[in-house]
Amino acid sequence: MNALNPRKSILNPILLILFFLLCSIGNGFSQNHREIERKIRDSIHTEFIKNYSNCSFYSKNGVTNFNGKTEFWKICELKNGNRIIQVESHAEATYFQEIYFEKKGKLTYARETQNYTPINSFEQMKWNCDFYIQDNRVITTISLGHGKTEDEEWDENMIIAMYAKRVTEIERIQQ
Repeated sequence: MNALNPRKSILNPILLILFFLLCSIGNGFSQNHREIERKIRDSIHTEFIKNYSNCSFYSKNGVTNFNGKTEFWKICELKNGNRIIQVESHAEATYFQEIYFEKKGKLTYARETQNYTPINSFEQMKWNCDFYIQDNRVITTISLGHGKTEDEEWDENMIIAMYAKRVTEIERIQQ
């Protein structure tokens, strides 16, 4: 049938070539975006580790029960003006930890951890998520384990609200 209609036989290979070309360009954009995210994560994480390693002691330690459970606070205020806030707690057999890294007063990194260990056991179900933040919004995340990120209702930007709540709680502690 293509021998009778030469335009149709030429058009199909051209459309196929265009399709593959567009797919290749789209894949290139996707890889470029992933590379940019990786560079952002690497830069922020390197800065966090550098600052965290300078916290040989915490300038403030506190205990609160604002959220219906005992929470242990460690706040490291660095000479460069950066700050690391760490909050830890337990609820039954689950350990919770939140870490917030502020660079020049702005949240740039957060980590949320939940580790469930049944009583009288060494088995654990772990979950954590690293949040990389710029201009008060989450740019990218990395999540490991089974936890919140598997829920379709989960919103990665909730970490911003959690951080704001923690800053308010710090102000209440200091009163």
